[in-house]
Formats: sequence, C-alpha cells, structure tokens
Amino acid sequence: MTATETPARTHTVKTSLPAELRNGANHDGLATFLGLFSIGLGLAETLTPRKFASTIGVRYGPALIQAYGAREIASGIGILAGRHPAGWLWGRVAGDVMDLATLIPELQGADENRRKRVAGAIAAVGGALLMDVVGATRQSVR
Repeated sequence: MTATETPARTHTVKTSLPAELRNGANHDGLATFLGLFSIGLGLAETLTPRKFASTIGVRYGPALIQAYGAREIASGIGILAGRHPAGWLWGRVAGDVMDLATLIPELQGADENRRKRVAGAIAAVGGALLMDVVGATRQSVR
C-alpha cells in the first residue's frame, strides 16, 4: 500500500451499547444481542403480521401475531434500557414457552409444506429459548 492509499474499512458488529446509552446497566454482549433481536422480531410481527404468519406457516389472525410482537418489543426495550435485564430476559424465556405452546398444535393436520415451515419456526424458537436461558442465567448471577 502506498502513502496515498487508505486502508480498507472493516465493518464489525457491536456487541454492546455505548456507555452513554447503557445507563449503568450490567449488560453483556448476549443480553444486548437478545434485546436488539427482540425489537427486530417484534417489529416484523407488528408491522407485517399476515406475512409473518404465512412465512412461519401458522393460521393465526394478525391480532395475535401483533400482540406477540408488542411483547417482543417491550422485552427488547426492557433488556436494553434497564439496569438489571435479568427479569426481562426471563420474560423472554416465558415468551418462548408461550410461542412453542402456540406453534406445536399447528403441526397437527398441516400439509407437508406448512409442516416444514412450522417445524422451522419451532426450531428457531427452541434456539432462542436456549440463548434466552443462558442470557437470563448469566444476568441473574451478576
């Protein structure tokens, strides 16, 4: 590289909020990720409930999907804005259990295409549940 060339910019993903936004919160990268993930998921559910339901293969009306979205947004804001996000993370765990209780019955009587989409959603919620339990446990012992 010559003196006139500038180095290539690298883009990194931030895993924590800037100090001025943390408000003294006891966050780690996982809690921040889960808070941001909650907000993103909640926005998808509240802004496009029919598309969201169709994508994951459920037959529920938009009101239920939007209510779940509002729950996700509230959890995300609570995780990111609170000084002690453990309670909000445990709330995500409870929400995951509620999601699974809503999704599992959708498998019964589903055609192959819808069954695959619902099973994918169940797997995704299962993965989120695992991350939420880890995050909540880590924050609970701080």
